Amino acid sequence: MDNITLRSISQNDLDSIVEIHLNAFSDRALAGLGREAVRRYYEWQLQGPHEAIALGIYQDEKLAGFCFGGVFHGSLSGYLQRNKWFLTWRVLTHPWLITAPFFRERISLAWNVLTHHSNSAISQRVIPKKSFGILAIAIDSQIQGAGLGKRLMAETEKIAIGRDFSHMHLTVDINNIQAITFYQNLKWQKLPASDGMWHGAMAKHLERFYE
Repeated sequence: MDNITLRSISQNDLDSIVEIHLNAFSDRALAGLGREAVRRYYEWQLQGPHEAIALGIYQDEKLAGFCFGGVFHGSLSGYLQRNKWFLTWRVLTHPWLITAPFFRERISLAWNVLTHHSNSAISQRVIPKKSFGILAIAIDSQIQGAGLGKRLMAETEKIAIGRDFSHMHLTVDINNIQAITFYQNLKWQKLPASDGMWHGAMAKHLERFYE
């Protein structure tokens, strides 16, 4: 595939990021809250006090996919605090969300995060201290299968290694077989939680540190 470039994402890419997210994650809680909620989420990831990168892959100068990774400080809690009144209004004006199982789960997680009492599987997993987290990765649904996801992840791994990280970690929907297979083909491994069950956490040792 010709005319492919990788570079840092800017505020000017927010509209494209929103479109890709809505297409890739149409059945997720954030998408259910609407376009503006998604835009505010990624705006916070770009502006917040994170030690992270926002990498985009472009085809003919059009954003085709993105990856947000690194060390995040309040990626969810900061977003919730910053937009609590807007998000409350969205839920109140879209009451059908309350009956959706996927949304109830996210509401529970949000409450735990805000009250600092999270007992989710994510908080229970064992992650090495020097680990580079993948917060979000997505490819335009119209061009999936063209290898762009692998190129995006490979570049992200190079950045993590260049910053002296020894591991990477992420969380995937346990029902998303396509995504799980994608990560496993890239040598990611499932990471059981403290209860011995697997709830979607995955990790990878970076090649540089095998030596």
